[in-house]
Amino acid sequence: MITREYTTRVSDLDASESYATLTRGGTYIEVPKGALSEETIQLSLDNALLTVCLGNFFKGQCRDDVYCDKQIVRQDYSTGLPEAIALAEQLQETFPDYEDWLRWEYNIIGSYNAYREPYTNTGISFYNFGVKPSEALLLKFGTSYLMDNLIQWYGLKFDLETKEVMLKAVFKDYDGDTPELPQNPLNFYAHTHHEDGTLNDLVDYYAYATPKLIRQFCEDKGLSYPLPPTTHTDCDVVWCWGFVFNRHTLEYGPVKAYARYNQPNEV
Repeated sequence: MITREYTTRVSDLDASESYATLTRGGTYIEVPKGALSEETIQLSLDNALLTVCLGNFFKGQCRDDVYCDKQIVRQDYSTGLPEAIALAEQLQETFPDYEDWLRWEYNIIGSYNAYREPYTNTGISFYNFGVKPSEALLLKFGTSYLMDNLIQWYGLKFDLETKEVMLKAVFKDYDGDTPELPQNPLNFYAHTHHEDGTLNDLVDYYAYATPKLIRQFCEDKGLSYPLPPTTHTDCDVVWCWGFVFNRHTLEYGPVKAYARYNQPNEV
């Protein structure tokens, strides 16, 4: 369990009401305490701090440095940035059957290395926000979903060596067994589908949490914490964490962290 020191404030109007309070970076936070368990209080404080941190998440032009085992394994760019435009041109040349790379300036394109299965070569990721994958696209990868369970974006992974394309379908509710995972109502899952219609054995789980909570979780589970020591303070916000597990064995895979750097509006 994570632990943070806090002060207890008792209501002036009702002595039975009490609150756990703390100040971080000049921001005052308080959460109900009362007769709640210490674990519940600590999680409430963590969620309150997370909300403050996510205030630095701007839906504007950005770069995300994606870390795994303390190394940058991918850099993602909003499609309004020059780095993304260059990658989009490379995708258009290599994969002409796909398009709309630059349909919205806040989509994301990034280059990745072979840092984990199923990414065995260098490649380019494309994330299409604001839309669910069409039925035609799902059929192209031999799959289907309840549309109500899909989230309003999806990813395509382009292997630059084999020219294989993979679909990452993102959804809210997973009906299989999972290992223990950090919990937040906003967390979600993703499946990776291959062009031959097969479903990859690895399931992605995306979590919103503070670095302190994820560091403790990784320590408890014997997982490698993804960030170097100062990244969480150097960037604008570590806005998301990626977990992986095998859907058959429930074995954990590597943990990722998404460190966001907001970019100027004029590019």
